Amino acid sequence: MQAKDWLARWQENRIGFHEGDVNPHLKRYIKDFELKPGDRVFMPLCGKAHDIAWLAGQGYGVIGIELSAIAIEAFYEEFNLQYQQFQSDRFVMRKSDNIILLQGDYFDLQSEDLEACKLIYDRAALIAIDESNRSRYSSHMQSITASDCDMLLVTLDYDQEQMSGPPFSVSREDVFEHYQSEYQIQVMEENDVLDEQSRWRKQGLTALAETVFQLRRGKGE
Repeated sequence: MQAKDWLARWQENRIGFHEGDVNPHLKRYIKDFELKPGDRVFMPLCGKAHDIAWLAGQGYGVIGIELSAIAIEAFYEEFNLQYQQFQSDRFVMRKSDNIILLQGDYFDLQSEDLEACKLIYDRAALIAIDESNRSRYSSHMQSITASDCDMLLVTLDYDQEQMSGPPFSVSREDVFEHYQSEYQIQVMEENDVLDEQSRWRKQGLTALAETVFQLRRGKGE
């Protein structure tokens, strides 16, 4: 998806991808990564996710990247959080206690921006990237995060001929193709969620698999 298309979705409030609650997979699997209080979690393409506030409430630092100012400002407004705003040559930074949200292009991130991060939490980023840009996205992720930074990844898999996306279909094979050189990959669970996501049935889908992956850095084949 082009940047202008993403911005238009927020401007027109076409944000069916936004979850109105904390993702249950995050709650279930965050403990497996044995984070310590104060450890920082990176959320790519974070939107205004409730997960940001939940992670901060657990005592973790959160750094998110998001292109839309509407999304970031909506997050702070909905959670009634005051923030400080700073401008750099690459981003507009909004900071509130242990939450830092960067407004700008994911591909402008550099390793120094994420050097303190211990976990990547990707619920809706990889599936927002079309197939032609997926290798660039994953390669950049691996280049800007530390060698001890693991990942909790959630994907959706469906017949791409039935719906064009986004969200785009990402198979298990796609995940292994893009990440197995740097990570040990474990499938934690896979569920057919079409009945829970009825709006996608209306789009013509006949099956929708949601898969949760645990990726351990520095242990790839």
